[in-house]
Amino acid sequence: MQRILFYLTLSITMHAAVLSVEDAVAMALKNHPDAYVASMRYESAKADSRSVQAALRPRIDLNGEYFPTKTFVMPANGVFSTRQNDAFHTDISASYTICDFGRTRDRYHASLSSEEESGANKETIQNALIEQVWFQYYSLGYIASVIDTAEISVRFYQAQLNQATGMRQAGLKTIADESRFKASLMEAEERLRAAHAAWDKTQNALGLLIGSEEKFTIDKNDLKKRALEIPSIAQSENLRADMSASNPQLAALRAKIERSKALFDAQNKEAYGTVSIVGSYGYDNSLSSYDSSQLGIRGTIPLYDGGKLSADAEKSKIALDIARKEYESAEKALWQELYSSYRDFNRADETIAAKDGVIDANQKALALSEGRYAQGLATYVDILESQNALDNARNEYAEANFLKIQAWAHIQRLLNKGCENDVCKH
Repeated sequence: MQRILFYLTLSITMHAAVLSVEDAVAMALKNHPDAYVASMRYESAKADSRSVQAALRPRIDLNGEYFPTKTFVMPANGVFSTRQNDAFHTDISASYTICDFGRTRDRYHASLSSEEESGANKETIQNALIEQVWFQYYSLGYIASVIDTAEISVRFYQAQLNQATGMRQAGLKTIADESRFKASLMEAEERLRAAHAAWDKTQNALGLLIGSEEKFTIDKNDLKKRALEIPSIAQSENLRADMSASNPQLAALRAKIERSKALFDAQNKEAYGTVSIVGSYGYDNSLSSYDSSQLGIRGTIPLYDGGKLSADAEKSKIALDIARKEYESAEKALWQELYSSYRDFNRADETIAAKDGVIDANQKALALSEGRYAQGLATYVDILESQNALDNARNEYAEANFLKIQAWAHIQRLLNKGCENDVCKH
């Protein structure tokens, strides 16, 4: 039965497509609903800025009225009489605001800042998706390494169990050796099953990110290779300034500040009123037919509104203060993340080298324990401790490679360098 399951798993793996992290990133940016929503919000902000810009241009309207019955009042020799008749009126009217003390232009600048904010938020979401793909993809690489270690451990304990059984039958070992190796074998098999379950869950999570239900696999050597190929990040005294200048989340908050400031300026000018040019040309057909036209200037100044203008001005001032404090808080939090990831990344190579050395030392210790055990100079405890230490070292080595990649991906996100795929440009 186990052999049938092995060949079935091998057949599925052979037919599954090998997925690269670059292809996974492209698929996530193209298929994930968060990327689509961010793009649509950006397009909506662009449409909104065009709508606000229209207020800077003249407005022309075509108007028409028809009344089947209308009462007309007609004076004659000091006497008024009425008459019922149908009435028809049509006209073309135009208006243009020649002075509102810059309120409309301030609102247009606010809409442009809102558009910039939406564009930066779109980049933020794209970078977040890229980091998630890298995390899930190389989680698979780490789990694949854990599976390999567990499989090696299962084969090792099976061989030790067979050897202990033979030696017990020959009177060289006791039942304790055989039982302890059997217990270790069962524990190793359980670790292998747990690792396979983790693989399935992580593969499903990555499939949801990239929008694919098809089975896929990854290059098991890519974890170590990618960790070796990742370029180093030179120590920079301006790292915080680089983050502030390039991080899209901070760019969105700066745009929010500009939008709040523009709206605050516009709101403070509401009390100044408006001056507009108005004109119309019309045609009336009721008791008689005639043309009508008008052209002039209209001015309005608000005198009393129950305190609405002052309340709105206070709200816009508070919104501006909040936007500035949000930027300050976000910048500090992001810098803390960047500094922590930067320090983790810089020490990752030393950790990887140390874990590699531990693997080499434990392999030698295990070989020595096996030889001493076969000669009766060591107990099964020595072998179990050596094998357990070797398993841990192999898993910790894979984890060190994974953590280096994870730190690098987070740094790329914070510095807005993760989105290198052409899909990001759409």
